[in-house]
Amino acid sequence: MSRTKSRQHAVQILFQLETKEHDITIEEATSFIVEPPLKDDFCASIVQGVKTNETDIDEKIKPHLKQWTLDRINKIDRIILRISTYELLYTDAPEKVIVNEAVNLAKTYSDDESYKFINGILSEIIKNKA
Repeated sequence: MSRTKSRQHAVQILFQLETKEHDITIEEATSFIVEPPLKDDFCASIVQGVKTNETDIDEKIKPHLKQWTLDRINKIDRIILRISTYELLYTDAPEKVIVNEAVNLAKTYSDDESYKFINGILSEIIKNKA
């Protein structure tokens, strides 16, 4: 499975986790998106990494939101930002690839202007990465 497809699955799974009225597990959310017996290890590592490091990831995003808060950003954009920030901070994937994938996810799943917003936030995170 391509990493692009894995990232799409990760967006969908994290959206399920954030949208469901009652708490569901990562496994339950995954079962809505990925048909068993299909195993997507890259997707699973992203979802687990985002959920495990969500507080730290959010703290890296917040300073770059200017007049916004994370709660005001639509769920899809917030999820794409979290996935991309996770990859920037915790993986060795090339920054350009991460940003390009985030922009493409935003173009696919969000409104026409979101990709610019996401690109700007990620550019700031990259600049301030230590």
